[in-house]
Amino acid sequence: MAEQGNPKFYYDPEHDTNDGKEWSEMDFEDLRITLARGGSIEDAAIFLCRQGTQDEVRKKAEEMGWWRKVPR
Repeated sequence: MAEQGNPKFYYDPEHDTNDGKEWSEMDFEDLRITLARGGSIEDAAIFLCRQGTQDEVRKKAEEMGWWRKVPR
């Protein structure tokens, strides 16, 4: 029987084609949906082709109120 749930993401540095680029409305929507479905910041960064700038993805999610800021 096939495994249910979110698909597994695998990291490949060549996949990070959006690192450092401006964010589009679709990027924000994909980030919101990924987090709403229980995905992690890492999952969202990989999906958005921004794995190399994971901190930026977290910052955007915090700014939008979709991820709670954790004191460091």
